[in-house]
Amino acid sequence: MKNNPTLFQQAQKTIPSEIRDFPEWHHGRKNYAVWVLLCDDNEALQEKFNAARQHLNSYLLEPYHRQPHITLFVCGFLSDEYRYNDDFTYGQYESQLQVLKEANIEPFEIEVGGMNSFASAPFLEVSDPDEGILRLREILSKGANEFRTTSYRPHLTIGLYAEAFSSEKILKQMEVFVSKPVRLKVKQMALVSYKSHEIAGELSHEYIYRFEANSKKSNELNI
Repeated sequence: MKNNPTLFQQAQKTIPSEIRDFPEWHHGRKNYAVWVLLCDDNEALQEKFNAARQHLNSYLLEPYHRQPHITLFVCGFLSDEYRYNDDFTYGQYESQLQVLKEANIEPFEIEVGGMNSFASAPFLEVSDPDEGILRLREILSKGANEFRTTSYRPHLTIGLYAEAFSSEKILKQMEVFVSKPVRLKVKQMALVSYKSHEIAGELSHEYIYRFEANSKKSNELNI
């Protein structure tokens, strides 16, 4: 893997995460929602994810219960009404679902490759040759504004950093990670949520949108 110069390298140190509640962030709200591509049902990709975590295990925050996934669109806190700029209401969800149904999305392929990193989290690179991810983001943005503080880059998060490590040391460790790219066909997407007081908690399925079945067997959203 070749790493191009990034903000991660320029930062020199990783940003550590910590296991604690963040009341100044969630203001008592419980569930944070994100549209994702779930990857835990693909055996080759699950093996790649596990191998990547093992390769970097001495740098990662534990415990980490989050399933492997690719973030598509950050929604915000599931809320009955819009009070904060990072609230996500049932009306916004309904608007997104409507534009999804009108778009008639077809399955597409992506490829998960080598390691790279943000300052706070290492990840596996994701390429989007069919531009399916790009299209999904454009569709979702017609139904609601995304709550995002940084530019979007498709990736599969490996974990969170436990301490402020040298970025140069991390990159050298990543360079010796050997794993073949995994190519897979994307047939569905999911709206998931995690508990705001669990920084690395498990993702709960709120809604599964299947492209081929036009979401007829999807779950109902619990807002």
